[in-house]
Amino acid sequence: MKTLSKSILAVSVLGFSAGTLAADPLTVYGKANLSFQYADAAETATDLKSNASRFGVKGEVELDNGLTAIYQAEFGVDFADESKEKNVTARNQYVGLKGGFGQVRLGRMDTALKLAQGKVDLFNDYNADIKNLFEGENRESDSVTYISPSFSGFSFGATYITHEENDQSFADSAGVSAAVMYGDAKLKKSKVYAAIAVDNDVDNHDIIRAVYNQKFGAFKLGAVVQREESSDGTGDADTGVMVNGAYSAGKLTYKLQYQTLDDKANDLRVDTISAGVDYKLGDATKLFAWYTTEEKGGDTNTLAVGIEHKF
Repeated sequence: MKTLSKSILAVSVLGFSAGTLAADPLTVYGKANLSFQYADAAETATDLKSNASRFGVKGEVELDNGLTAIYQAEFGVDFADESKEKNVTARNQYVGLKGGFGQVRLGRMDTALKLAQGKVDLFNDYNADIKNLFEGENRESDSVTYISPSFSGFSFGATYITHEENDQSFADSAGVSAAVMYGDAKLKKSKVYAAIAVDNDVDNHDIIRAVYNQKFGAFKLGAVVQREESSDGTGDADTGVMVNGAYSAGKLTYKLQYQTLDDKANDLRVDTISAGVDYKLGDATKLFAWYTTEEKGGDTNTLAVGIEHKF
């Protein structure tokens, strides 16, 4: 019986492979990132935190007429939380087509403005993630995204966020996000990455964002400048700036980042300073430590040590 089951499985796999031309119709992947954190604010506290840990499946299958079907179904999973309702959450989940025209995705996914950030944020998913001060880090449901091919290093992306027909509060508008990008966001194929992006009525905000990231040998410098305001025109526009630098020496990477936002609505200036170091244990695993101080009507200082493993 076991032999028969194995034979059926083998035939099924071979049949699937023969019917699809893509080399990777299905890829399972994920990341576990956990840190032990000590926070000193009005009161001190310790916590074990899962930092945007995730798992997912994605793939590509070649079709006729030079087209390729693409898909992704990614979920966030909290490795440190016992809560059953919030332990698994939806992240990027879409299906689409790509070809010589670029690619079109339909589903729930990062907006063009969020994609334009690239890899400039050295403390992404931690306390100093730029989303904790800046608007615009949105992953929108009911959206359609187009990403163009690269033309001499330049590419274009646009996201249209639909509105439900039975929701009268959104009957006269739908959000649009767009970005022009230059270079490789991972700084592997190019030494420079830059982008200009805008949001119009996305999550009730209008935003203009400029991104710059460049590699100088072992050094890497990055910056984000952003202007944001409410879509309804009430209140003043806020301006934010983020600058950072990283230096790699063997298995160690040292990181420093500063972020500030002039919050005019609350007559408040918010500042975040972070310093950290990563130690590479292998291609998929690293140890890390970081310290972040936040000034937002009171100081909060956080020290964290942790481990990340990708699979």
